[in-house]
Amino acid sequence: MPIDEVLVEETWQEVADFAPERAEQEMNRTAKKQRELIGFIAAYTEDLSREAAELAFYMFFTIYRMFQKGSAKPIQSIRGGQIEKCLDQNEELLERLDGAHEKFIERIAKVESSHQPWVMRYMVETLIEAPEGEDPVFLTEEETGALFLILKTVIDVLDASIE
Repeated sequence: MPIDEVLVEETWQEVADFAPERAEQEMNRTAKKQRELIGFIAAYTEDLSREAAELAFYMFFTIYRMFQKGSAKPIQSIRGGQIEKCLDQNEELLERLDGAHEKFIERIAKVESSHQPWVMRYMVETLIEAPEGEDPVFLTEEETGALFLILKTVIDVLDASIE
């Protein structure tokens, strides 16, 4: 079941307003429940800039919170095998769309947003708008692509866990 636009909007605004202490507490609580998902993000962001990695964790937490609020049942702990299988499928998708450089993110988002269109939209807009705003994060094209792949995988495994 798709998470609706209003819940997505409310959730990212709520997380953006967290005091640093609360954000740390909530992230620690999430990390205990989703060790393998956190490990996946850590492993796939270790070669990125510190700012890109921090953005990945912030966006992960916001997306996870969207699924928590949008699901009628608790989210089960995501296992490494689920993550790897989904990552492989997403990498295959990207390879098939290779050559779509200029419209890379938009094209993939249109193709792949059917299950969770509003969560995908949040993710894509956040990546595109990262260099703008109060706390700009300047991402290279490679970092943007890596974060897209990581977070799309997160969205996909979380979506599968609430079905």
